[in-house]
Amino acid sequence: MLQNRIKTFYLVVGDLIIFYVSLVLAILIRHGWPFDVGVFHQSLFPFSFIFVIWIILFLISHLYELRHAINRRKFFEMAFKLFGIGAIIGIIYFYLFVPSLAPKIVLFLTILFSLTLFLIWRGLFNRIIEVPKLKVFIISDTEEAKEINLFLKKHPQLGYQIEEILSPKNIEDKTEKIIKEIKEKEIDAIVVDAILFESFFSLFSKFPDIYYKIKIINLVDFYESTIQKIPINLVNPSWFVENYYSKNREFYETIKRIFDIFSSIILFIFTLPFWLIIPCLIKIDSPGPILHKSIRSGLKGKEFYIYKFRTMVEDASSIGPAWTLKNDSRITRLGKVLRYLHLDELPQIFNIIKGDVSFVGPRPEEIKLTKLFKQEVPFYEFRALIKPGAIGWAQLNYPHGASIEDAKEKLKYDFYYLKNRNIFFDAIIALKSWRIPFEIPTH
Repeated sequence: MLQNRIKTFYLVVGDLIIFYVSLVLAILIRHGWPFDVGVFHQSLFPFSFIFVIWIILFLISHLYELRHAINRRKFFEMAFKLFGIGAIIGIIYFYLFVPSLAPKIVLFLTILFSLTLFLIWRGLFNRIIEVPKLKVFIISDTEEAKEINLFLKKHPQLGYQIEEILSPKNIEDKTEKIIKEIKEKEIDAIVVDAILFESFFSLFSKFPDIYYKIKIINLVDFYESTIQKIPINLVNPSWFVENYYSKNREFYETIKRIFDIFSSIILFIFTLPFWLIIPCLIKIDSPGPILHKSIRSGLKGKEFYIYKFRTMVEDASSIGPAWTLKNDSRITRLGKVLRYLHLDELPQIFNIIKGDVSFVGPRPEEIKLTKLFKQEVPFYEFRALIKPGAIGWAQLNYPHGASIEDAKEKLKYDFYYLKNRNIFFDAIIALKSWRIPFEIPTH
């Protein structure tokens, strides 16, 4: 919601202020007083470039996601790791691209001050936002209401405190009691099942002192904004009419297609050495073909072959399940490395150029899995409304799955993407797909 976007904005601005203050302090210590404005002007552009890189590193590594804004060891370990990587980037940048400046001491001091002030600033910020600002009642008997409650208890930094979950049964008899509790506990918002909205409004309209002051939020919308996925058990076909069929996204789709083609060509050029080395290593590591191909279900159910570098033993599908298991014995030694670095997916560049998949979108499933999930998972067929992608919102937020329950969870994230997709969101997902070495677990 808006308040959380504002908090994120404060984080970005606060980090930038920290970086520039650190640069000023570094120049002051290195060159003494009075402050050398000339050195500052000379350093401003190259250091600004470094700071932007740092911001991008933080972005792809969760440091601007409020659910990770908490004073725990993993958060500070991540900060140290990212500043270490940022220092390496700074050294490489100055000594390769700005050798005439190459400010050894100023760069060292800027990194040192930035890390110190960052840890102080973020520690204070994380502690401040842990104090819940909005008190909430939830009126629902659903499992999703319980899930929200548990999630917000683990993430108080999002700014909500669930005071109580009320059953909608016989709500007419409880209205006055609820009104009394709302006043006593100073409730800021009531989250209600969509099917209860009409009866709820008619009941509470009798209490104008509450009706006009309190926020009333749809449970589906509240679930989406806090957990960033869609509760598939609470939506109905009209949700897809509102969030897909009634939208005109022709301009977005055109821009996305241009971006896919251009980026694929650039990526192919930059990864050309891998195309020469990986096939040789695959042949040395294990017998079998270099490429693995499988039939996948794409946009509106269209079938196509997707290509990857082979990471399993030959004929792996005939000696195990369709999905890959954790620590799957069918994966080759080289395959483990390729999967970890996602280099096995390089041949999908040609699928993107061909138009079978996009860079960003729900991951395409094998045909037999798609048929199974359509039978077992509500609304799974609507996943095919948008073109699949090489990377997706579900893959960034949910670990590799090997069950129907995992498919249900991933679908919640896929529908979140279906509703909220735009060029900026696609760019964020694409950037975050490179965060593998810097991962903070989301579960």
